[in-house]
Amino acid sequence: MAQPVNVNALLPIEAELMKERASGLRRSGDKLEEALARVARAEKELGALHGLARMERYAAYRALWKEAERLRWNLTVQREACGLRNHRDLDLVYPLPPLLRE
Repeated sequence: MAQPVNVNALLPIEAELMKERASGLRRSGDKLEEALARVARAEKELGALHGLARMERYAAYRALWKEAERLRWNLTVQREACGLRNHRDLDLVYPLPPLLRE
């Protein structure tokens, strides 16, 4: 016969799991925030460039933008795994600017 589960014994474990989830979300958010800052700096740089110089710098900008997009997707998936299904706040806190054209 199976032993009954002591629910009170599981509470500290559940609390630790919740802390780890929150910590992971914070780390992912921090990484995304840094990536978005790099994109903003690259956009500012591109705005000051024209012609060949802009075209040469565009590839680096696009790579930064794609990395920010990937990190935002990762955060979205991580939030969903934690049961957070509404992502409107991501648009407010971590807006991904539209990709600039060459």
